[in-house]
Amino acid sequence: MQNWHVAVVAAALGLGVLAGGGAMAQEDKPGDTPPGPASAAPAEAPAGDGPYVFASPPAAQANRLYSVNVRTGEVNACQFERPEGSLVGVTRCFRRDASAQAAAPGRYDIMSTRYSGETGVFRVDAGTGQMSVCYVRDMPKDGGGVEPAVVCTPPSSQ
Repeated sequence: MQNWHVAVVAAALGLGVLAGGGAMAQEDKPGDTPPGPASAAPAEAPAGDGPYVFASPPAAQANRLYSVNVRTGEVNACQFERPEGSLVGVTRCFRRDASAQAAAPGRYDIMSTRYSGETGVFRVDAGTGQMSVCYVRDMPKDGGGVEPAVVCTPPSSQ
């Protein structure tokens, strides 16, 4: 009866989920060198073609996952929702504000803090050391009203 639980925990540890592992490149293959921060991006690969790294914020109430393109710095965020009266949930992804769009080519990674109330993540450029905080915020819509969108602060200056 508990074999499934052991298998789930072992799989999660292998993926670094329970071990507190950092972001992990989606396209790792056996024999690849384990990536350091954003080192999974081969220099000859075209920009915007992935791979991506993923992180969730530390807030227990944040049902959200962020991704960053390790070459372009483009940030995405999605979360699980179950509409009222629906038996099956949906994955809801947010639009990107201009601040979360592709930035200057670099070696980007995404990091979470240990601050339990934080609902955003840090986008970091390993080449320049610049950082910005990305999160979901209600932004004004054309024609009135607001719509949630992924926004990022301006990169820090070193």
